[in-house]
Amino acid sequence: MHIIEDIVANCRQIFKGSVNYAWTTVPTYPSGVIGFMLCSTEGPSVDFKHPVNPVDADDSDSKSKGPLKFYNSEIHTAAFCLPSFAKKVIDAKAK
Repeated sequence: MHIIEDIVANCRQIFKGSVNYAWTTVPTYPSGVIGFMLCSTEGPSVDFKHPVNPVDADDSDSKSKGPLKFYNSEIHTAAFCLPSFAKKVIDAKAK
């Protein structure tokens, strides 16, 4: 948790836009969980939880045929739901 806390703090100093930590499960990863940062350099606040282009859109211009088989908007939003202990530490650093 200390590493994540330091990474988030450093990103908040470097990126003057939005900074968010998210995580997901990756069964082939040694611990099964991997985290990642989404940051913007400047401009208005970015709501990474709700993308501008819907994840579930059935875009006829897309190379894919129909919607994704696994990834959807609920899974995307859930990636930003952190366990209570992590949320407490990360939110405390934001203040």
